[in-house]
Amino acid sequence: MKNPRLRAVILACALSLPAGSSFGQATPETAKIPQPHLARARAEAFGENDWKFPALITCYPNEGQSAEHVIKDPGPAKAADNLYFLGNGIVAAWAVDTSDGIILIDTLNNREEVDKFIIAGLTQLGVDPARIKTIIVSHGHGDHYGGARYLQEKYGAKLYMTAPDYDLAEKTAARPGAKVPAPKRDQVAADGQMVSLGDESIKLFITTGHTPASLSMLIPVKDKGQARTLLYLGGITNKSLSPAMHAAYDQWTTRLLQVSAQAKPDGIIGNHSSYDEAATKIDKLRIVPGKPNPFFTGAENSLRYLRVLKECNLNNADIERAQGG
Repeated sequence: MKNPRLRAVILACALSLPAGSSFGQATPETAKIPQPHLARARAEAFGENDWKFPALITCYPNEGQSAEHVIKDPGPAKAADNLYFLGNGIVAAWAVDTSDGIILIDTLNNREEVDKFIIAGLTQLGVDPARIKTIIVSHGHGDHYGGARYLQEKYGAKLYMTAPDYDLAEKTAARPGAKVPAPKRDQVAADGQMVSLGDESIKLFITTGHTPASLSMLIPVKDKGQARTLLYLGGITNKSLSPAMHAAYDQWTTRLLQVSAQAKPDGIIGNHSSYDEAATKIDKLRIVPGKPNPFFTGAENSLRYLRVLKECNLNNADIERAQGG
């Protein structure tokens, strides 16, 4: 928006609306609950130079699932010189190509999706899937660990996951009717750990909240030969958490804001395509290939994304507390 006066007026309105206004509420059912954090999130998001504000979806958690179906199957894509998107419009895996093999981040829901999206996707992109040497599982939900055991057995890949989320995955896989096995216990991921392969080193951060010990990461990549850094968020949604988990989520967003102020990541990616707009960005790369890479939106937008997440988590905590959750 080029009119600074109009922009200032809209921002002021966003912050000053009364609690009962429909503008300041995440859903009609919660319209009578004061939500100052939602107003702050919206005002913060408004500073982004884009027509959509992806991080705001965490303030509207009931919209997340339908948003994931807007682009159902973007297909495999090269997001940067050594970074590949593998997945569908709902859930994503990322492959980081190194001089000594591939670091795969997340493994989708099951063996069938591994074959369809990861193995076939890499092959379509001209990358040998047998080069998968390392797997990092962001957290212990089945849509992220579901294909891990298969890949461990197929390629002998080393796997990293946090101890509490190994526990979570094993508990989930042991339930009656569970369809996929938990990953085979291997490397226990630690906060601040560097996972290295060839010429690549990814730094891990434990970001508790979405699960007991989700993993976020700083990933060095290259875009047209230029060194870049992406911040990967491994557990973004924050609906229906316990008060303790909401508090932990608030702590990690504060911490990653401090980390990112120093590291200055050039963009944010995640493991659900509606939360980082990966599917839309892939389309942009294909439609206008000569334009700047849409995955690299700048350090300030990365910080803004984290600030919006922080406010949305606090807003959801306020709603759940008011509703007796």
